[in-house]
Amino acid sequence: MTKTTKKKKKPAAKKPSTKVRKARLLVVDDEADFAKLIQTILTQAGYGVDTATSATQAIALQRKTAYDLAIVDLRMPEMTGIELLQYLKARDKAIFVILMTAYGSFSVGIEALRRGACDYVAKPFKNKALKDKVAEALHRRQLYLEEQHSIQRSSIDEL
Repeated sequence: MTKTTKKKKKPAAKKPSTKVRKARLLVVDDEADFAKLIQTILTQAGYGVDTATSATQAIALQRKTAYDLAIVDLRMPEMTGIELLQYLKARDKAIFVILMTAYGSFSVGIEALRRGACDYVAKPFKNKALKDKVAEALHRRQLYLEEQHSIQRSSIDEL
């Protein structure tokens, strides 16, 4: 009589998670239709996008959600895009902000960058140009976060 032994099946090796977290974006423009248009363009590009039609609404959304990037109109009734930019960055230093303006000029761009924007875009813009600016800003944000993490690690190592 021969014994047959059943081989135990090895549990399947867990595959490393390849799921990448979608970047969270906040679009702020007092023209609701324009904000929805940008939301559609960027959602189709694979981002998670919320919209706000006022600075107050944007601030309330930021209190509930950590955003990677905000795309903010320069001219709005309650506060300017630069004022909102400063508020958003004061609450979260890791948020990057792109300012949009229909009144694009070199001086507006310089002022936006001086106040902490990572970029600015003049309206009207091509969809591809917006998507490229968003991708570049998110890439620069990732480099910034890696640099901050490296600085923290070296500070801890020095202790």
